[in-house]
Amino acid sequence: MEQFLFRHKKGILIGILVLFGILFGLLSIGNHLCFKTYGLDLGVYTHASYNYAHLRLADCSFFIWESRPLLSDHFDLYLILFAPFTYLFGQYTLLILQIVFVLLGALGLYKLMQLYTSSTLLTLIAPLLLLLSFGVWSAIGSDYHSNVPSAMLLPWLLYFIKREKLGLASLMVFAIIIAKETQALWVFFVLLALLWDYRKEVRTRRWLLWNMLGTVVYTFIVMFIIMPSLHKGSSPGFWRYSWMGNNFTEMAIWLVTHPFQAFQNLFTDLITDSNRAILKKEFYICALCSGLFFTFFKPNYLLMIFPPLCLKMFAQDPEAFWGVNCHYNIEICVVICIASAIVLAQIPAIEEKFKIQNSKFSLSAIVPVLALIMTAGTLYYTKDKPNTWIWRDHVNHFDAKHWHQTDFDAERARHMLKQIPDDASVCATTMFTPHLATREKCHIFPISIGSDEYYLLLQHHWCYYEGEEEIVAQLIADTTHYEILDTDGSVFLLKRR
Repeated sequence: MEQFLFRHKKGILIGILVLFGILFGLLSIGNHLCFKTYGLDLGVYTHASYNYAHLRLADCSFFIWESRPLLSDHFDLYLILFAPFTYLFGQYTLLILQIVFVLLGALGLYKLMQLYTSSTLLTLIAPLLLLLSFGVWSAIGSDYHSNVPSAMLLPWLLYFIKREKLGLASLMVFAIIIAKETQALWVFFVLLALLWDYRKEVRTRRWLLWNMLGTVVYTFIVMFIIMPSLHKGSSPGFWRYSWMGNNFTEMAIWLVTHPFQAFQNLFTDLITDSNRAILKKEFYICALCSGLFFTFFKPNYLLMIFPPLCLKMFAQDPEAFWGVNCHYNIEICVVICIASAIVLAQIPAIEEKFKIQNSKFSLSAIVPVLALIMTAGTLYYTKDKPNTWIWRDHVNHFDAKHWHQTDFDAERARHMLKQIPDDASVCATTMFTPHLATREKCHIFPISIGSDEYYLLLQHHWCYYEGEEEIVAQLIADTTHYEILDTDGSVFLLKRR
């Protein structure tokens, strides 16, 4: 079997990447076509990239009643780099690029494993561990977020370090940290963990230390100088972590003075009275089944998951953060997949040490396959019946409901979208905004009521903003100021008179 895999490894790898590219496309683009992507976050990020492409500074007026720069909310430079692609792919730009980066991450893990093992089986299983990770699927099924393509550069960073191509490794460090203000802190811990692996290599160790210093400087400049200045004097609002303090300094002091309480809160619910700690337990069980168990055999890699784990488990939003849904697992799952693959590559050495390499069953073949089966089984569970709240049809394109919009007539809504001029200003219900974001002025309803020309509104749905349904009803009834251009009784296209 090994010889067959070796002869056809390139074709198999290409087949794997093409297959998952199609599956991810059906999931992500399928959600978008059926109005299952939203203003937060695909709409606002698409609108930002569109504005950057037209040399305009993106601001927060898309989703809040303020016009401060969007970089004050998340210091995301990817949206600027990706901006030219909006000329090619329009509203689909970020979804396509996110899938491309996931596939590049899988390719990077394949290349990395070629440096650790001569087993073709393991080098092909390694990218599958990543592509079948529940963290990847939950992220792909949850709009677009720049920490996803950023995390997918980690295998390439480790690959270039292993190859001693430190210039390219520095480029990877820079490319990862510019995705979001918190990514530099994550990379600091990644490099800190790698100090153990390269402790005997002077040149690489020196490079790691200098880049660790660079991530600290970048974090300080961005989070303590640039973002507060863009907030016009106030600190960026990490309201989800306000139980630790009202600013970064207070939060840091709390963590230093309450280390045991902070550690306990990684596993329990000290923040709310909702008794939702079961979501944390579910996440850890799924992580263990997806390879976290193997990471215990390479404990320095546990340092790499520490920052994203804290950001996840310390948040005051249990349903969105603590469980196996959304995109808040992506960095953790990428590290787990890499560490698992590296540990699996060490099995032949263990077999040789304990003289079991000639046994009837080869552990070096069986254990990676079992790891792959466990990862796939965990993915199936998280897509089907987790304790965590999910939209099952958003993350499972094998569910017939994935291809349908059950809350309104999607075809009629698409017809209404075509009636809105490309240069018109629009205010729309959240699921319509990603389809309208490639224009200069677009807002999530009810932001900017009265100033936009067109309104595409769903009368009854879950709401971001308090009293949203009542405001929709008022606009529909206000025939003095608004004309109903089209409706199916559920979705209304209004034009301001």
